[in-house]
Amino acid sequence: MKTICFDPVTGASGDMILAALFDLGADPEFVENKLRTTGLHEFELSFERKANREKILCGFCQVNVHHSHHAEQETCHNKEKHHRHDRHHHHRGLKDILELIDLGDFSNRAKDRAAAVFRRLAEAEGAVHGVSPQEVHFHEVGAVDSIVDIVGSCLALEQLQVETIYVSAFKIGTGTVECEHGTMPLPAPATARLLEDSRVQRLDINSELTTPTGAALLTTLSDGDWNNLDGKFIKSGTGHGRRCFDSRPNILRAYLMELPQASETVEVIECDIDDQTPEMLAILTDQLRQKGAVDVMTSPIMMKKNRHGIRLTVLSPLSQTEQLSQEILGQSSTIGVRIHTVRRILLPRHSISIDTPWGQVQAKKIERPSGTEIVPEAGSCAALAETAKVPVRQIVDSARSWLDQE
Repeated sequence: MKTICFDPVTGASGDMILAALFDLGADPEFVENKLRTTGLHEFELSFERKANREKILCGFCQVNVHHSHHAEQETCHNKEKHHRHDRHHHHRGLKDILELIDLGDFSNRAKDRAAAVFRRLAEAEGAVHGVSPQEVHFHEVGAVDSIVDIVGSCLALEQLQVETIYVSAFKIGTGTVECEHGTMPLPAPATARLLEDSRVQRLDINSELTTPTGAALLTTLSDGDWNNLDGKFIKSGTGHGRRCFDSRPNILRAYLMELPQASETVEVIECDIDDQTPEMLAILTDQLRQKGAVDVMTSPIMMKKNRHGIRLTVLSPLSQTEQLSQEILGQSSTIGVRIHTVRRILLPRHSISIDTPWGQVQAKKIERPSGTEIVPEAGSCAALAETAKVPVRQIVDSARSWLDQE
């Protein structure tokens, strides 16, 4: 199972993460072409490898955003990008961005990862400014920058066939940053909220080191800290930031590893409920998945006084247990949850596209001990079936296959 371990040596921003993934071997042209299938065209993505001031060969990534009649002022979470000034405000809201991601011609996992990052970013920005995530709006240039960085990183992870992601301690600097809302202390308020429950190291550098975009990407996608991982080192990639610092190189490193066992430690959060409607429980399970739950299950049980009830079971990454527990306690009628740690074993798998007589569908390629199984995604098959006017099971049967081990 392929794993990436991110080491924010001096910080983390969207363009540094994307540069490190390109330096690892992801194809910038592939990522740019896939990004354009969302309908986003007002950008150019450039990448180059060159030695930095310390003579380290690094990846440098830049997103150039086109704007025809005006320039835009950057928002706080895009401080890692360009300085622009605006006269006219054009915005994209969370709903607009999620719809744009859904239009993309790429795997469901890449879409799900990108959507989860944007939801988390909007939640953090909304909490800081006292509005709901749906009311958070990104200036046009800032939205394009964030979409390219976030969706592009998820596409690069997919191309590299990365299943799990780990992160070492985040770095934060000192001083203040100027943004749309005025002068803000560092780390920026949204960044500080995103880094809650994460390991953080403060450096004596008067600059923004971890941006909200970088923090949202890594905290959302991370399966935990990588200090105790033991695996086979495959390759490393280095992404350089836009600034140079006197005390240390401004880089983020990404290590591609093969874990010896496809296993991980997660926590199980459970509670029993007998006084809440199925509609409300369905909403809660969706919210838990959006907030980072590995899996959410419900099962019927018999409770005291012979009451029919529902057991809610949530698999949580170690870093998300507190947040998910609070979500359950706040959004359900239960007055307590049970938490215990378990180890789960995972088969290596990644998303692929499969040709059928009616068109392509997304599928999982699962490496089982007895061979390789191709399992089509039900949602992708259903969408194609509706377009092709054929039964869904015909498409599923056509796409499903089994490849014997050589």
